[in-house]
Amino acid sequence: MNPEPEATEESLADQAIDWLVLLRSGNVSADLQQEFNAWLQQDVAHREAYANAETLWRSAAKVMNNNRSVYAQSQGVKTTPIKYKALKKAGYSGWATAATLLLLVWLGWAAYGDELLSDYSTHAGEQKQTTLADGSSVFLNTDTAIALEWTNNQRKIRLLKGQAEFKVTPDTKRPFDVMAGDASIRALGTVFEVYQDVTGGINVTVSEHAVGVSLENKIDRQRVKVKEGERLIYSGSGELPLPQSVNLNQSKAWQRGKLIFRDQPLTEVVAELNRYSQARIVLKGDSIGKLRVSGVFPIDALAVLNALQQAFAIDVTYVGSWLIVLHS
Repeated sequence: MNPEPEATEESLADQAIDWLVLLRSGNVSADLQQEFNAWLQQDVAHREAYANAETLWRSAAKVMNNNRSVYAQSQGVKTTPIKYKALKKAGYSGWATAATLLLLVWLGWAAYGDELLSDYSTHAGEQKQTTLADGSSVFLNTDTAIALEWTNNQRKIRLLKGQAEFKVTPDTKRPFDVMAGDASIRALGTVFEVYQDVTGGINVTVSEHAVGVSLENKIDRQRVKVKEGERLIYSGSGELPLPQSVNLNQSKAWQRGKLIFRDQPLTEVVAELNRYSQARIVLKGDSIGKLRVSGVFPIDALAVLNALQQAFAIDVTYVGSWLIVLHS
């Protein structure tokens, strides 16, 4: 029985990218090269699939370089092109797929969009503290962007992405609001933190005094008060939940250069590490994501990965400088 045409095409695409990654690994033996040549000459469809894989690989790097140049020009700095980098570990096997390269293209397009619209921003792994014109201060965590929308009557900051702590200078004539998604957070003379995750969820944590949280699309605009030592977690469902108590020592660990995990699955740990990593970290296989992690770590994704590798005997494979795969 012949396979479906779609299945054949997909299989060849996967094989072509597997070969592309292997040949760029920097550890190509004569036998491996001979095996590749035999596969390539087997059918014209193989040669077409490999040509498509090479085109996709080049496109990924080109997109990355173009986006870096656009952003750099806006900042008045020079860039050097990203070169095609090989695997850092030999023996990368057949589970490399087209999703890997498509992910690289996506990362290229998404790299600098919010930064270009922002007044203040940080890249992955960067933190920055700044003082605003009214004396208030903002501490931006990794991969964060904010835009100021200030008038004579109001101080408004839009959190485009990421996480920031706000220490607000009181001014009864000019309310201080932070907008994140469809949530509006009004400071009541306070120190508070807002985190907008990649799914659009909003976390509001208060360290001093209180804030009022409301939804912009609600007619009544009733505010939920979040007091010191509390956190409100809004999923984007259209209804604000009640705040809950929070461990401020753990929630503010990022400001001390630390990451604290308390019996959390590796999936959650990796999601947090991705916020600080230049490369995308992914898990291969369901079981590995269920491993439980506890500990205090420095904000250094590679250092944490090294610790996890030793603790759980997991393997870490680097695909160029853009992708890190954890697998057993």
